Amino acid sequence: MKKILVAEDDELNRMVIKEMLALIVPNVNIEIVDNGLEAYLKLKENSYDLILTDIDMPKLDGRELLKKVKGELHLNIPIICVTAFAVTGDKERLLLEGFDDYLSKPIDMNKLGEVIRKFLGENID
Repeated sequence: MKKILVAEDDELNRMVIKEMLALIVPNVNIEIVDNGLEAYLKLKENSYDLILTDIDMPKLDGRELLKKVKGELHLNIPIICVTAFAVTGDKERLLLEGFDDYLSKPIDMNKLGEVIRKFLGENID
């Protein structure tokens, strides 16, 4: 079974993402944490197929998490940035920083589905 790790500090956003993922990929194991440090600790102990992370979080933000996952843990897991900061040029800048893809908030369910299928495959049920 595929596993997705979600790091999001906002409770409402966590609930929305969880509901969307349950509809898009009902047979995928979803683990949700509320900050980047918790995500980092989970990644040290478990394996995941995809990470969805907010950028602006306490304890360890999305950019710091990205650096730790790719540099310190040497994990080759797709990391999708989810952010409310959707200014022109942000997507390109975040991709250059090393994120594998980008979703702006509020998250569009169709776009989320496209990104999930892009990295986990079309037949992830």
